[in-house]
Amino acid sequence: MSAPSDPEDRRAPAWLHDGRSALRHDVTVAIDGDRLAIEGFDPVPLASLRRLDGAGLLYGRRDLAGWRLGFDVEPPSAILWRLPAAAHYGGLIDRIGLWRAAIVLLLLSAAVLVAAIQGFGLLARAIPYGWEQRLGDAISGDFGEYACRAPAGQAALDGLARRLSPLSRPIRVGVVNIPAVNAVALPGGRILIFRGLIDEARSPDEVAGVLAHEIGHVEHRHVLVALLRRFGIGLLIGSGGTAADYGQALIDSRYSRAAESEADDYSIDHMRAAGISTAATAKLFERLGKEEAGMPGVLAYMASHPPSAERRRRFDAAAKAMGATRPALDPEQWAAVRAMCGKAKPDRDFSLRF
Repeated sequence: MSAPSDPEDRRAPAWLHDGRSALRHDVTVAIDGDRLAIEGFDPVPLASLRRLDGAGLLYGRRDLAGWRLGFDVEPPSAILWRLPAAAHYGGLIDRIGLWRAAIVLLLLSAAVLVAAIQGFGLLARAIPYGWEQRLGDAISGDFGEYACRAPAGQAALDGLARRLSPLSRPIRVGVVNIPAVNAVALPGGRILIFRGLIDEARSPDEVAGVLAHEIGHVEHRHVLVALLRRFGIGLLIGSGGTAADYGQALIDSRYSRAAESEADDYSIDHMRAAGISTAATAKLFERLGKEEAGMPGVLAYMASHPPSAERRRRFDAAAKAMGATRPALDPEQWAAVRAMCGKAKPDRDFSLRF
């Protein structure tokens, strides 16, 4: 549409509902500077007008509900050119333009995606640690029938956990008489090591590497994030499942590669700080990695973690850069840990799935 060229053609008949009465007024309108002059009524700023439909010639006011101005016949271009144009896509898109709206939509989509990924992490960090501890206690209670209770071995593991965990947040570690080569971190700083892992380990340093890795999952709140992703907000209001469901979910959980890397970083850093060599953990990964192809059902630790070659190289490289080290446990402590579940092998008929 071009600008008007005929200065005489600047008035047009129209009808008006003034928004205050139900009467329809037949009026004449004209353009008066930046206002629409309406015969018998106060002029209206053009900026306050908005087009109400795309096909007809119906206008409203942004500042006065019920106000309507319509044309039964298209007004002269001198008037029509100054009135708001019909919307093509909707208010926002028409105001900022199609391409700008597309860019905004793309940015919003990216923000929603990031929020979905990061949202559970942020939510997990906002949950009080005391609440998380109570949840961990409830889940560990479901493992109660498998618990191995031996004071000397427990004291050795408690001491090792203190060496590998921050002073501000103590870790509670226990052993369960389940033959799976596995360990699982629960909410609230609880970690359960399965007897199969202790039986398979060739030194306490190997157990220390796994324990430190699981502590890393606790410290980074990966455990709670995994439960939130599985059970959603129901976890917080108690409608997401039972403690047994949560425990099984953690056994089944697959952390992201980034989360596993964070836990490995924690493990390497805190083993170094505790003076425990990471070489044994590298050998554990190497040994279990060789068994991965023909992995029996009980080797759940390998099933629930990413391939070990890269991780073995990281722990091996860290070991070569370390100075003097000392074993995670002395021989007496290590013997006590290995004896925690007694000599009788566990019954494989347990309720958990691996």
